[in-house]
Amino acid sequence: MRTISRHWSFCFVVAFSLLLVVGGRFTYAQGRVNDKDMENLMKNLRDDAKSFRGTFDSAIKKSTIRKTSREKDAKNLIAQFEKQTDAMLKNFKRTKKGDTDIRVVMDSAAQIDSLLRSVVLGGQTSSKWAKIQTEIHQVSSGFGIDSQYNPAGGL
Repeated sequence: MRTISRHWSFCFVVAFSLLLVVGGRFTYAQGRVNDKDMENLMKNLRDDAKSFRGTFDSAIKKSTIRKTSREKDAKNLIAQFEKQTDAMLKNFKRTKKGDTDIRVVMDSAAQIDSLLRSVVLGGQTSSKWAKIQTEIHQVSSGFGIDSQYNPAGGL
């Protein structure tokens, strides 16, 4: 009787383990983003980064750091971010890879986050940045990279 009980226990453990492995792979496959969708996510990010630059430039002219070297540095950072999103999209179209590029974009985004926490630029700038953060999260998640950004737009 004990042998039969052990046999069924062993079968149950094996069956449960297989279920976890197969179920985990199925869930992973559902979470992946196909190349066309990834390209569209990157296009959205690039386009929104471009739009954000104009909003940011207008807001920074009215900020407490206007006409200072900090203003110039901030504008350069935003311009660099815009170029990085464009380069990421172009590289992805060519190679279908982007994990390295999204990390570069995320590093610049972290610097922009820090800037936006230290200088008040208004609601429109904040809401556009929140949208960009969500897009960064979507792209990084598509590559299996844990982003520091959440869909609410905060850190």
